[in-house]
Amino acid sequence: MRLAASQRERVARFDLTPMIDVTLQLIIFFMFSSQLGQITAAQVDLPLEPGEKVVDRGAPSFVLDMTRQGGLMLEGRPISQARFLRLVDAEIGRTGEPDNVSILVRPDRAARAGPLNQIALELRSRGVRRWKIGTTDPAGVR
Repeated sequence: MRLAASQRERVARFDLTPMIDVTLQLIIFFMFSSQLGQITAAQVDLPLEPGEKVVDRGAPSFVLDMTRQGGLMLEGRPISQARFLRLVDAEIGRTGEPDNVSILVRPDRAARAGPLNQIALELRSRGVRRWKIGTTDPAGVR
C-alpha cells in the first residue's frame, strides 16, 4: 500500500547554515577586536624593575605611554600633557571622586624623568592617588 505524500511521516531537519554564519561572524569579531587592543598599545621599552607582586586586575581609566623623547601617547595617538589632564579632570567629574580614577603610566626606559615628574605632580594636585608606573620584571628578561 502506497501512502500519499501528505500521509508520509515528515522528517524534521535542522538547518546548520545560520548557526555556521553566526559562528564565523563571532570568530571574525573576536579576531578583529583582539588585534585592535594590541594596536592601541604603543611599543615602549619599560624600566626593568620587579614591581608589585600583587597585580591589580581592574582596568585603569587611562593607559598613558611616554616615548623615549618624552612625548605622550594615549591609545596609540600623540596627546599633549594639557589635553591629557583635561581628560583626567573630565573623568574625575564623571566618576565623582579622584579616588575612582586609576592611571597606568608606561614610560620608556630611556625617557627623561622630568615629564614623568610633571605628570605625577599634576595628578597629585588633582587628588588622583591611584596611578602606577608600568615596569618589566628583570627576572623575566633574558
